[in-house]
Amino acid sequence: QKIMRRPVGQVGDGGSFQDWFNEIPLITKVMLVSTLLSGALLSFGWVNAMKLVLIWPMITSKFEIWRLFTCFIYAGPFSFNFAMHTYVLYENCRRYEMNPFNTGAGGNSADFLWLLLVSMSALLLVGYSFEMLVLSESILYVVMYMWSRREPDAQLNIFGFKFKALYLPWVYIAIRLVMGGSVTEPLLGIGVGHGFYFLSEVLPHTEGYHLGPLLRTPGFCVDLMTYCSGGYRPVNTSFTPREQERPVPQQASATSGAAAAPLGPREAGPERIA
Repeated sequence: QKIMRRPVGQVGDGGSFQDWFNEIPLITKVMLVSTLLSGALLSFGWVNAMKLVLIWPMITSKFEIWRLFTCFIYAGPFSFNFAMHTYVLYENCRRYEMNPFNTGAGGNSADFLWLLLVSMSALLLVGYSFEMLVLSESILYVVMYMWSRREPDAQLNIFGFKFKALYLPWVYIAIRLVMGGSVTEPLLGIGVGHGFYFLSEVLPHTEGYHLGPLLRTPGFCVDLMTYCSGGYRPVNTSFTPREQERPVPQQASATSGAAAAPLGPREAGPERIA
């Protein structure tokens, strides 16, 4: 009797980890891997948390410029809150990078990179003014807010409660309030995100405004993404009226936000920054 044997899955087959990882958009992949790496370094005791957070005297006097980036990917050591934060970061970055507002690069990863650069610069200025150590929650809410504006009619579901994506950041904030978490960092992120949205999507389309786009994606962002993607350069690099580029409403899952909303990286316990 002939026995049919089921083939053993190989790395790279459809549905494998490698297949999933390769499909992650580039900038999302950088944010995800960086956050996981910071968590691993802290969990195994290879790096002290104070080496990753935003301490300006260490930047200006000792030239520890990596802090300008690591403060955005710091989520503490491995824990439940770390896992939820990382998953929500991945989901929102992936959603937005796959369909960002066209600010000059054709609506691709270069536009998402420009959003992150502008937002991080603004958050660093605020962090400097108020001596904030960690800005990872704020940049998460910047991306979340921008995606909620990009696809406002997408239907989301948290614990059976259905709502439009437009209200996603506020639903997260409400959950944080109920769970006793701070909303300072999320509100800061929403404020910066709204500023970018207004300057890039609202003001240029306002009647009587003739100064042109204020936050146009620069060429170096396009060139960098072209190089990293193997030489592909976007064809459409012009602005598109919002009425023509409005996305089709779609179903999306937001269940991860319910778990991630209660506590941020700085609220899970004093051991996070020790």
